[in-house]
Amino acid sequence: MDYLDVYLYDRKVGVLASDGGRMSFRYSDDYVSHADAEALSFSLPIRAEAYLEEDAMPFFDNLLPDEGVRVRIAEILQVSPENTFGLLKEIGEDCAGAVSFFSQGKTPIALEQPIYRVLSDDEADDVLTHLAERPLNIGAKDFHISSAGAQDKLVASVEQGTIRLPLKGTPSTHIIKPGIERFPESVFNEFYSMKLAKACGLNTAECDILHVKGRPYYIVERFDRVKSNGMWRRLHQEDFCQLLGVDPKIKYESEGGPRLVHCFELLRRMELPAMDTIRFLEQIVFCFLIGNGDAHAKNFSVIYRDGKPELSPAYDLLSTTVYPNLTPRLAMKIDGKNNFRWITPGKFIRMGQRVGLSEKLVRTVIRKMLNRMPGAMNQVHEKDVKKNPAGIYEKIRMGIEMRMRQLNDA
Repeated sequence: MDYLDVYLYDRKVGVLASDGGRMSFRYSDDYVSHADAEALSFSLPIRAEAYLEEDAMPFFDNLLPDEGVRVRIAEILQVSPENTFGLLKEIGEDCAGAVSFFSQGKTPIALEQPIYRVLSDDEADDVLTHLAERPLNIGAKDFHISSAGAQDKLVASVEQGTIRLPLKGTPSTHIIKPGIERFPESVFNEFYSMKLAKACGLNTAECDILHVKGRPYYIVERFDRVKSNGMWRRLHQEDFCQLLGVDPKIKYESEGGPRLVHCFELLRRMELPAMDTIRFLEQIVFCFLIGNGDAHAKNFSVIYRDGKPELSPAYDLLSTTVYPNLTPRLAMKIDGKNNFRWITPGKFIRMGQRVGLSEKLVRTVIRKMLNRMPGAMNQVHEKDVKKNPAGIYEKIRMGIEMRMRQLNDA
């Protein structure tokens, strides 16, 4: 039997156990007895009994990278890609949200004593250009950070353009993504999509373009980190797959993963403010307009402030329809359809009615996004595009204008 202590913020909440490859999680008796104890996950309410693997696995598995990145990390660590426990033992000291994992007898460092290793430009260039061979910079001394998703990235901290590796469980603050070879100018695509979302009034994570040795990288601030009294601290968060207890391998609706109706029902069951439901609908309409076919359940999250859940800022926004090698389909269907060309205002309205939203509200949200989009594109062009020129912006803009015409009778 092997054990990992599980921390939420800087407080031990329980133990993750592995017995012959079977995982289980149990809240500690001391934690259960406290009236102010927060659940590790909406899908894992506080209780004295242990959660067996079937119930515990989705939350923990969703903290790890997806697909090929996970396989490459497992090869480096000489751990099976399916060994969630083993991977968290190696790279679980800083994960999404406020959760972290430490071998028994080892504890997180005090947040008042963060430890960083500053990278020179040459060191940063070496790390960033070798993420395909060393995902998440696996193997660096005292650097044990996990990140979900299928894209190569570096999870670190950035101060005035200088990259720093947070060590021994020190909270990371930024995510840095290189370009994706299969998707030309993906760095500028995500940058433009995120800036456009903010200009349209959506709550978004802050992002920029970072140049290292002449190469552009997309950089985004972690919304699950907050600076308080000069120190970075963790905020807890869960993506919709974790909240719904869904295996990350079936994050797409086409694989049996969450549908939009599940997501809207989740917000209601969690008793999020009504405004968050509207914000979620705005994100869905925006993703349609920019041609984002990768808006699956893991790309939406809830963040906790003082124990209360709220919809997280938008993140991982990308126009996928600009790439001809990708099928122009939505990750989650709208009124039973996933082809962008088949989506009309009526589809949004019927989808909304199924989840308790009035036709008037849905039309209002669509009209608001359509009214804001032209000015937002002009604003981003003047403020951001000129400083970071790329050919892909015009392709995204043309697609947006085409899809705006599809919704223009709302």
